[in-house]
Amino acid sequence: MTFLPPLRYLSAADVTGAMPPLTERLELAEITLRALGQSAELPAKIGVHPRQPGSLAHAMPALLRGSADDGGGDLIGVKWIVGFPDNPAVGLPTYHAQVILSDSRNGRPLAILDADAITAQRTAAVSGAAIKLFAPQLRGRAAAVAILGAGVQARGHLPVIGRLLPGGSVRVADVDQGRAEALAVEARSIEGIGDAAAAPSVRQAVEGADLVVSVVSFGPDHQALDPRWLAADTLFVAVDYDMQAPAALARKALFVVDERDQFLATRAGGGFAGYPDPAATLGEALREGLARPAGLVLVSHLGVGLADVVFASAILKRAEELGIGVLLAR
Repeated sequence: MTFLPPLRYLSAADVTGAMPPLTERLELAEITLRALGQSAELPAKIGVHPRQPGSLAHAMPALLRGSADDGGGDLIGVKWIVGFPDNPAVGLPTYHAQVILSDSRNGRPLAILDADAITAQRTAAVSGAAIKLFAPQLRGRAAAVAILGAGVQARGHLPVIGRLLPGGSVRVADVDQGRAEALAVEARSIEGIGDAAAAPSVRQAVEGADLVVSVVSFGPDHQALDPRWLAADTLFVAVDYDMQAPAALARKALFVVDERDQFLATRAGGGFAGYPDPAATLGEALREGLARPAGLVLVSHLGVGLADVVFASAILKRAEELGIGVLLAR
C-alpha cells in the first residue's frame, strides 16, 4: 500500500499566526499581478447560483509556473468561496472560503487553509499595488482617504493605507453609522494613519478624497455614487465590483482591472453593465512602467484565485517552519 504523507489543516487562527509581514504581502501581490498573462494560468471563476438573491459560489483554480523544468517551483491550488448576503442578519459571516494546495509535481494534497484572512490580506495588498501605481501626486501634503464600507475588507486595508500614505486622514462611510465609528476608532490606532472619522454619508466621505477604497458588501442593490462628487484626480479602488462605482465613472477615468479575462467574463454574465473594456491590467502597468495620467483612475478588483494560491503557499511555508496547524492523516 502506498504511503501518503498527511496534509496540514490551518484554521483561521493558524492562518493569521503564519501570515507574512506587510512588506512581504505587498511583494506577493506584485508577484501575482506580474504573473497574470505571463507565467500563470487561471480560468474565469467557475460558479453556481444558490437560491438566495445576490449569493455566489465560486471555484477559483490557479497555477503559477516556476523556473524548474520538473515543476518543483510551481504553485497550484484552488479557492472555494461561498457568499450569502443575508448571513449577517443571523450572526454569520457573509463569506466562507477555503484554499486547497497541491503538490505541483504529483498532485498530492498539501494543505487546506481557512481563507477568510487570506482574502482580506491579499485583497488589501493588491490595492496596495494600485495605490503605489496610481495615487495622485500629493506634493508634500497628507492624503485624504475615503473608505466605503466598514467590514473585514475595510479593516484589512488600514495597515496598507498607513504604510503607503503615511500621515493621511481617513473618512469611513457605512450604512451602519456605529460600525463606521468603530472602524474610525480602530483606524486611529494604525501606524501611519494620521486621523480618522466616520462620515455621515458617502458623498461627504468621498468629496476631496485623493483615494477612495470601496468595500461594501455584495448584494442585489447597488449603491452607485455620483462621479461629480470626486476630485479631478481621485484614485478609486473598487474591491466590490460595481456596487459603488457606476459605469459613468469607468467611462470617464483610466479604467484598470486586476485580470482582463475575469472582467470580460463577468461583464458577459451581466455584471459591470455599461462598463468599457479596461485600458490596462495592474500587471501590465507594473511590467510596462505605465505612468499615472492626469485625471481620475478607477481600479477594479475581480479577485483572482492566483493571489490566494500565492499567499496560501507563503503562509503554508511559514506554518511548517513554526509548527502551526493540524496534520490530517490520508
